[in-house]
Amino acid sequence: MLSIFPISDNYHKKHIKMSEKYEVSLSEKSEKPPKPTKLKDFDDMLNLVGSWGKFQILLTVCFLPFNLLLGYVYLSSILINFTPPHWCKIPALMNLTVDERMKFAIPLNNESSYSQCSMYAPDWNQILNEGLPDEPDPSWQITNCVDGWEYDIDNYHRSVTSDFDWVCENQWVASLSQAAFFIGAIPGTMVFGYLSDKYGRIPVIVISNLLAMVTGFCTPFVTGIWTYVIIRFFTGGCFNSFFTMMYILTMEYVDESKRTFVGNIGLALILTISGVYQPWLIKGLGDWKPFSYILYCQFAIVIVAPWIMPESSRWLMSMGKTERAVKIMKNIAKMNKRELTDDAIAEFEQLCEQEKIKTKENNASLLDLFKHPVVRKNSLLIIFLFMVVSLVFDASVRNVENLNFSIYMSFMISTGLELPADLLSIVGLTHCGRRWSGSLSLALTGICMLLTLPFKSYPTAANFFALKGRFWATYGMNTAMQYTVEVMPTSLRGTGTALASIMSMLAQIASPYIVFSSVIHPDLPFILIGLIGVLSSIPVLFLPETAGVALPDTVEDAKTYGIHDNIFWMPLMGEKRRHKKSKDQDEPADVICSQNPAYNPE
Repeated sequence: MLSIFPISDNYHKKHIKMSEKYEVSLSEKSEKPPKPTKLKDFDDMLNLVGSWGKFQILLTVCFLPFNLLLGYVYLSSILINFTPPHWCKIPALMNLTVDERMKFAIPLNNESSYSQCSMYAPDWNQILNEGLPDEPDPSWQITNCVDGWEYDIDNYHRSVTSDFDWVCENQWVASLSQAAFFIGAIPGTMVFGYLSDKYGRIPVIVISNLLAMVTGFCTPFVTGIWTYVIIRFFTGGCFNSFFTMMYILTMEYVDESKRTFVGNIGLALILTISGVYQPWLIKGLGDWKPFSYILYCQFAIVIVAPWIMPESSRWLMSMGKTERAVKIMKNIAKMNKRELTDDAIAEFEQLCEQEKIKTKENNASLLDLFKHPVVRKNSLLIIFLFMVVSLVFDASVRNVENLNFSIYMSFMISTGLELPADLLSIVGLTHCGRRWSGSLSLALTGICMLLTLPFKSYPTAANFFALKGRFWATYGMNTAMQYTVEVMPTSLRGTGTALASIMSMLAQIASPYIVFSSVIHPDLPFILIGLIGVLSSIPVLFLPETAGVALPDTVEDAKTYGIHDNIFWMPLMGEKRRHKKSKDQDEPADVICSQNPAYNPE
């Protein structure tokens, strides 16, 4: 079973807790001491040793550097592939100034700017002998560049594009390399997901990060188009694993009330730092090669992971590795200053054996997500959401190169928006819910992108709306990641989220080509992103709301999951308005709630 996102076995069980409190109150009235509660699952054991204490805080701190590394792999390619302003190189005119060379040798295009792919081709030796005219002669022949290109390196930086002249007829290479990156992520997701379930989280964290480091160091040694594309393929192979496996490990040890915070705070703070300083680092260095070395040498920090981070006890339970799981839980209890009794340890050992048997007997298959109408609808919709959000997010990130703005400033501002977007998602997912967060973020992304079009003649306003669209795309991405995990039933959560992740990678293959469509028309990327965002926001509203309820553990639970939800409901409206009204207006609320799998009075 593939594990791509944090898999939690228990969520909010409000009705169960209310029932337990009621039973305790009865026992108190009868003056009989309550019977000790048996451990039902890993979360019960985690609560005993401390689900939020010194251990979880230190683990969260260890998780933060991986957010920095995520920014390196995901964002640095934009700067490495950046194409500086360029024009045809004419050896006979190299003794002239840059302004003179462009004035006499480079024709103007329809936008009153100098052409990047064509030049005048008279007999320049004869022209120079006769003396340069005041203006280019319109009768001069115009041809494509013959002797390569010149690049404005003084005001920008050397990139892989400028080093290999991947411009004009070869400008498709950058888009192909990014497509190869996402294609590589598909088998990488499957292989590392399998390895994480077979050998544990820690080995996969180490191997995938070291692979990212090796490919990053090898990138400056590429010799042409195909070696670069192959390197990008292998970099993509580790992309979805080197971060998400650490994400999973952290979430598996954190209290359910803190998971949204822990999962987003690193993205908000550290990923933002990663993106904000990268453009100025490469501009200061002036060359993409030392830039790559500096970024990817930092991945070596992962070597210390096995000595400072524990293996996932949830995984150890499922594999029947009882001794290691018990040892880790004892250490957590010691760090969190909790007492762990011998009875609790014995119960946990028994629970480990039960989980091992349950894992072997679990016969649920991926096809079960598509057999029942309700389960099929929810599965297809959540996969659709993750696909379109991933596509819109990636396209909006890479579309900064089409903004009429300094690449360094636009890159910094664009990635800086991670901070407010990630912080807002923590609040929004709690109070607006997952369903409306997903729908509104897509719609607002699309609207903002479309609003750039009427303001094209006002670059500041157009850039504002484009970056605002990037903001909402980030909010949507955070929603989709958490929402996908919560909609899938526990028995198929690993394989279900793996399928959604793979489909999102397939969708993102189109992202670089959406950005590249600017060569057809400069407005086309904004139109495509806008329309995809607006039109995709409607189907998302038919997903079940997962905020504040226990999630389906089995496929049977998923068959009735969310069918009584009020589509307009948000958590801020209160629980009483969550479900559709019963035909009998006097029917008690708890009867209606009992129709939801979140309700369990026993």
